[in-house]
Amino acid sequence: MTSVDLLEKVITAHGGRERWKAINSIEATFSSGGLAFSLHMQPLALRGLQITLQPHAKRVTLLNFCHPGWRGVWTPTAVQILDENDRVVSARDNPRASFSRLDKLVRWDKLDILYFAGYALWNYLSFPFILDVPGVTLAESRGVSDKSTGAKLDRMTACFDDEIPTHSRLQAFLVNDAGLLVRHDYTADVIGGWAKAANFCQASEMVDGVRFYTRRRVYPRIGAASVLPFPTLVWIELGAIRLA
Repeated sequence: MTSVDLLEKVITAHGGRERWKAINSIEATFSSGGLAFSLHMQPLALRGLQITLQPHAKRVTLLNFCHPGWRGVWTPTAVQILDENDRVVSARDNPRASFSRLDKLVRWDKLDILYFAGYALWNYLSFPFILDVPGVTLAESRGVSDKSTGAKLDRMTACFDDEIPTHSRLQAFLVNDAGLLVRHDYTADVIGGWAKAANFCQASEMVDGVRFYTRRRVYPRIGAASVLPFPTLVWIELGAIRLA
């Protein structure tokens, strides 16, 4: 099986290209937390939110962000926070560049975590179709042993062009025999080149013919394969998913 064949299998398992192309927006409840956010002084910023994600437009809106009635809006090149009257409270162009500042090692502001959450949600809810766009090259390995679970999985190693907003240029996606994502390895570059992570998908569901992962847990990764069982760097819960 070539990488193209494996990607075709995975895309089919998630609903197929034509169904994905027909989606204009994805709505869901969303909560997230973990050590990565606590260490950056934002432990509660992503609790109890509603999200609207436009996958093809690359736009994510977090409702009730910062305050009830407020919203945070992410695009790859800008983030902004608006109040209940649609007035801009704060905004930042080229938000990824701000993470290079030394103070961002210990403290994020609300625009920082908005950027992180926005691009991460766009990536996660767009899997596996994000691997099927220009600017992504794939290689594949069959029957890889996952030391963390003992399972034999197939790995798609992706190289993303710089213009794609994502965790890191090189990432690995490990899928089971059914073509479902079990584990996603990457480096969270906006945190630091040392922030190597293993993102485990613990639950998924089909919604109107498309599969989404509704529970994720992220743990530190050592090297290419070894994963520490603690701490939980990030946890993610999604629910009440609706497509339009």
